[in-house]
Amino acid sequence: MSEQAIRERQIIQYVLEKAGVNIPFIIKEAFLGYKYRKKNKILYEDDASVATELIRMYYALNPGEIEFDNLRKSFIKKYVKNESEIEGVNDLDIHGKQEIAGLQDMYEYLFSDNLKENFNIYTLCDLNKKLFSYAPFPEYAGEYRTHDAYLPGTGVPLSEWRYIFREIRELSPIIDHLLDRAQLVKELCDSDELLKFLDACVELEVALIKIHPFPDGNGRTVRAFINKLLSDAGLPAIYIKSNERTEYHNAMNDALINEDYTHIKSFYRYKVCDSIIELDINDRLKKEKDEKPKQKKKTDDLK
Repeated sequence: MSEQAIRERQIIQYVLEKAGVNIPFIIKEAFLGYKYRKKNKILYEDDASVATELIRMYYALNPGEIEFDNLRKSFIKKYVKNESEIEGVNDLDIHGKQEIAGLQDMYEYLFSDNLKENFNIYTLCDLNKKLFSYAPFPEYAGEYRTHDAYLPGTGVPLSEWRYIFREIRELSPIIDHLLDRAQLVKELCDSDELLKFLDACVELEVALIKIHPFPDGNGRTVRAFINKLLSDAGLPAIYIKSNERTEYHNAMNDALINEDYTHIKSFYRYKVCDSIIELDINDRLKKEKDEKPKQKKKTDDLK
């Protein structure tokens, strides 16, 4: 984080604390309000105003360095389960079990030390190989498709197979720019820059989905790739729940067909808030709950 950004944050925190504002309490209560709205199905406005302001507040006021434990076992388990469900992968089927095992390996590989210096456009191929590493003929995974493909029932025009290599290569400078920018965005911890970075990653996801480079596993591979970029910039990894599949697909199709990114960008802002709750806010609540018996014991001991 730059000295100016640190100074500005310190000033904000000082003023709020002098005014008697409990910053951790404000952050927690704001996200609890978000959870209430979501539970009562009054969230997901098209303009993402609620999610946007929550993200701004969280990164502006959250004291200390923000680090998300992307390899938390419970998060990986939910990630794998929901990613499999939205792609219709059945864990009762032998091939489904193989893909689920591959998805878990892919996610753990994505956040391993092996990729710290070697993450680039060609990582997509490595991720697709991991996804199908337990499937029959795994040696063919990670290879670009050699036939035209279609998204059933959508009318989305995917890239012709003969242009895949060229179109992927054309995205390489964009990805390199995002990779260079990610560390700076993380250090600055500026909410405006984080939101711009998030939107740029969503645009990249749409471009990669439209190319649809692989015969199978494109959605899971591309979303994992985008998660790595988000994590590098200090944003949490996200996963899409099975009951959000229709909303996600509608928003993605709107971007793919009409080049209208409004809904898919809004959707991702809400998903960032969901992951902040799962990876941070819920932990705060658990710690508070665990502290209450200790505080009560201390009080009883003083009587």
